[in-house]
Amino acid sequence: MTSKTMRAVSYFYWLTALSYLSVSELFTYSLHGLHKALPILFLALSALIMTRGHTRRWLFLALIASSGGDMLLASELQQGFIYGLGTFALAHLCYCWCFLPWFSWSKKPLMFIAVLLVVLVAVVFNVIPHTGNLLIPVLVYMAIILVMACLAIFAKQGVYWLTLGALFFVLSDSLIALNKFVLAIPCEHLLVMSTYYLAQYCLFIGCIKQVKQHVEQ
Repeated sequence: MTSKTMRAVSYFYWLTALSYLSVSELFTYSLHGLHKALPILFLALSALIMTRGHTRRWLFLALIASSGGDMLLASELQQGFIYGLGTFALAHLCYCWCFLPWFSWSKKPLMFIAVLLVVLVAVVFNVIPHTGNLLIPVLVYMAIILVMACLAIFAKQGVYWLTLGALFFVLSDSLIALNKFVLAIPCEHLLVMSTYYLAQYCLFIGCIKQVKQHVEQ
């Protein structure tokens, strides 16, 4: 992987992400769901080309599942939210398997874990009383994203791309939960999708850098 290739991937990813953020704020259209998932599908294709072995398989599956979740959440299906929630839970499990070989215990990441726990506890405290029959799915999803985030934060790495990606993902999902179950958040869609695209980009870059470090060792 050359720096020129990485720049090209980044440019195209953010071009498609920004095009969705811009257009979706102006009007609705039939290909809304596909447009939303397009940046993530592009990262999935890039993962097949730019990674290999264990990382290639699980990163690709995580991104494919994420794109499926994007389209389900954007759909008009009656159970679209619960299907999307389940698909994103699958995506996080794939990320867990992707990050697991890089786990390395250290006291340094504990600060990020503390921030993560404070955010999730605050969200749970506010959201759970309003979830109704979605209580169990929401709790299971929160447990899975917590495990994913912890594995990302404890990944042995010289940079913090995976940590940033995990924290952005938790922030994005927290905004979704608060908006759906507690109160309407101004510019919710823009905030959720911006932090979501940042999360996926950071996780992708972190995985690419992990693969590069492994090759160079």
